[in-house]
Amino acid sequence: MPTIKEWIAIAALIAFVLIPICWRFWRRWDRPSKAAVTEMLRRIRERDTREAFIREDAKHREQQRLEAERELSLRKAQAPQPMEKTTLVSAFGNLGTVDSTGTEVLENSPQQSTENIVVPVENVDDLVDSLDIEDIAEDVIPEAAPVAVQIHQETNTDEGSWQTTEEDEWSGVDW
Repeated sequence: MPTIKEWIAIAALIAFVLIPICWRFWRRWDRPSKAAVTEMLRRIRERDTREAFIREDAKHREQQRLEAERELSLRKAQAPQPMEKTTLVSAFGNLGTVDSTGTEVLENSPQQSTENIVVPVENVDDLVDSLDIEDIAEDVIPEAAPVAVQIHQETNTDEGSWQTTEEDEWSGVDW
């Protein structure tokens, strides 16, 4: 009967032979079949083709956008054809009457009252002198009237004076 050392040597020899054989079968079993490989290659080609079409479509849309932008800028740069004066006169003549500013007035538009029109003042000093200030009551209460306040530049701007010295109301709360 073999000893324990001999059994170990026999097991090592068998393992030394069986490990490469098992590894070879495992590697062949773990790899995809030929049909699976061809299917993967077909899908990769389809994906690449689809991505190429998407890229080309994006380039085409960008080119169209740039062309439309260029056309729009050309349209903005060109002034419209001037209208003939006779055409404008006949168009405005069909609208109705003309007011004092030369603007056409429509038939159904509200009429302006001449009472609300303010006449521009040529001399402001004459206008101020013409104000009637003798009727102003002398017993105006200062509390009821606005008071002018003047802030002097020499005021002391102490930042500490704005802080309150009151005790914190929440001192008892553990935050």
